[in-house]
Amino acid sequence: MKTTIPVSTATKVLLALLSIGAGAASGQQVYDSFEGEGVVCYAKTKTAKIDTLADNPQSDGVNGSSKCAKFVRSRQRYDYIKIFPQGKLGDVSTYASYDPNAPKLKLKVYTTAPVGTLVEIQLGKKSGIAYPEGTHSQYQARTTTTNAWEVLEFNYAVSPRGSKTSADEVDVATLLFNPNTSTSDTYYFDDLEGPAIEQVQQKSVKLWRKNK
Repeated sequence: MKTTIPVSTATKVLLALLSIGAGAASGQQVYDSFEGEGVVCYAKTKTAKIDTLADNPQSDGVNGSSKCAKFVRSRQRYDYIKIFPQGKLGDVSTYASYDPNAPKLKLKVYTTAPVGTLVEIQLGKKSGIAYPEGTHSQYQARTTTTNAWEVLEFNYAVSPRGSKTSADEVDVATLLFNPNTSTSDTYYFDDLEGPAIEQVQQKSVKLWRKNK
């Protein structure tokens, strides 16, 4: 008879940290598992709502975590979430390539939005004008399901004309769900993965809960 051994919260956190460490060693890193530990913090527009301690709406084989982030998009055309790592991202030049073998940014997403909804990640720097000067590169993916978890892999789209940010200056990621629309869908996301963070401090970032 098969025996199921319960996994404690502490064990899940430890496994998440081991995953983060393994990713960093291979050049990729998961920035936040939303299980109590992370190496990033967040900011958003005034009109949007984000909860970084939200319950997973549907635990499944794609995402079995108990917690994730919940983002309720406002009708602002370019609603966004800013993600600030504890250091600069490693050289992102290999990501900014149309080569099919280029490494990919990845994100687990669960949403009420229609199939084909655009999700974009912009990599840039905190200082100065955010766009286009402060944006190094833009990456895009489209959803393929509704009300179910999936792993999106982001393809390089463009480096904006007028960018003044080099590949080794990136210290912020901007996450946009369905940009340039007036929709107000709900998005759950988890396990954003990308270039390893350089000189990560050996401490956790306290997650905040706001506008649930």
